[in-house]
Amino acid sequence: MSHSLSETLLRGYELDSTSGRIYGVVVGIVTSIDDPDRLGRVKVKYPWLGDDSESEWARVMSFMAGGSRGAVFRPEEKDEVLVLHEHGDPRFPYVIGAVWNGTDAMPSERGTDVDNNVRIIKSRSGHKVTLDDTSGSEKVVVEDKQGNTITLSSSGVVIKSQAIKVGSDGAAEGLVLGDTFLSLFNNHTHPTGVGPSGPPVTPMVKGSHVSTKHTTE
Repeated sequence: MSHSLSETLLRGYELDSTSGRIYGVVVGIVTSIDDPDRLGRVKVKYPWLGDDSESEWARVMSFMAGGSRGAVFRPEEKDEVLVLHEHGDPRFPYVIGAVWNGTDAMPSERGTDVDNNVRIIKSRSGHKVTLDDTSGSEKVVVEDKQGNTITLSSSGVVIKSQAIKVGSDGAAEGLVLGDTFLSLFNNHTHPTGVGPSGPPVTPMVKGSHVSTKHTTE
């Protein structure tokens, strides 16, 4: 039978007894993230108790948390987290962060410990935001689990995808390849009664009619 942590610690003690309080940071393992009040809270168990005791619903610390704003990074079930209790009272736990361990390792894309050039936000399914501070090749990369990427660097913005749509998901008009169209326009002729016509009187000019800054493939 599962007991709450407060029941486990307070059995045989008065509620205001120092013996029933937990001071300092303790390790917990997330057991549930399905908060019935939709407050983003989680429940944890404490391996160091050696039983199946479960905490009360624990609020999760975040930065910029406030009315309809803030960063939402909730832990997953089975994640190892660090827990504090308000005034040591086990009835009021707070998750202040999560930690990696020998089983749940850091993302491999993080680079080396010595250089410490790479910061990553990586989701469960593999979406990533990478901030790379490697000297001379600094960049920011946004990548989804399918490998579609947007890379920002000193050389510009590069979008890579098998299907790029501009405007909406329903976009159906094909993109024009500028250099190819310029060459086709400047060299095209029309048949006439006395032979083909000459090329356009006013040709297209790269830099004026076709961009020299923005390119595609």
